[in-house]
Amino acid sequence: MPRAIIPNDSKLFAQSDKDKSVTHFVTSDARSMKTWNALKKKTTPKFEILDITIPHNQTFGILDLK
Repeated sequence: MPRAIIPNDSKLFAQSDKDKSVTHFVTSDARSMKTWNALKKKTTPKFEILDITIPHNQTFGILDLK
């Protein structure tokens, strides 16, 4: 049974937006990303969403200088 994407993700995004200590929301769910992009068209969230499938050094622009 597929999970209810819109209500669950929207609730998590709303909670994240209200909590001032939350600066990032991490997910690997592509459908969650679609929900996020749809919400961003109508609102200005106070946190960023990060795709956990993208390495952190790429996301934050950190060079791997070994």
